Amino acid sequence: MFQVLADKVITGLAALSMLLLSSYQGNEARFENFHTSVIQDKVFLEYKLVKAFENDFEEIFKSGQNIEIMFKITFDLNNTVIFEDVFIHSVVFDPLKQVFYVMIEDKELNITTDSYEELKAIISEVQYSFEDELIYDCEVTIMAYLSKIQMVSAKKDFDLMLLWKYNKPKLTHKIMGEQNEN
Repeated sequence: MFQVLADKVITGLAALSMLLLSSYQGNEARFENFHTSVIQDKVFLEYKLVKAFENDFEEIFKSGQNIEIMFKITFDLNNTVIFEDVFIHSVVFDPLKQVFYVMIEDKELNITTDSYEELKAIISEVQYSFEDELIYDCEVTIMAYLSKIQMVSAKKDFDLMLLWKYNKPKLTHKIMGEQNEN
């Protein structure tokens, strides 16, 4: 019963967004406030995804479906990929308990919250560490993107990237020296 209701909400939001696409603003998701620390051969990276979960996202998260935000991080040295990883922040809403269950792969955390504002803060923060002797002078790129969700009653997928205007937020920066803060 909840799945059919959730599908109808998402289908309605999608249809409305598409009908109003000329005036629909979407979200201008981007990375800000990144911080890099290097200690010996280990780099600690912190990023914040901003303006990503505004507008229709609260209803999407409350649909009860598993919503996944994927992050891809790439370390390049002299135009050669030395390491690449994909990790997920996922959210499932329990309509009976009115809570969000959140899994954050990069921090290896499972969190429960009943606040949408807290949910946005949790899923928007990325903390990642990587150790390699070649870390100095590497270029790091982080990118975020959203999964498609299945609408059971409509028997089709809905691409959540529509809500980000099909833009994948991306940030590239160079790791230099013993300490690098931005």
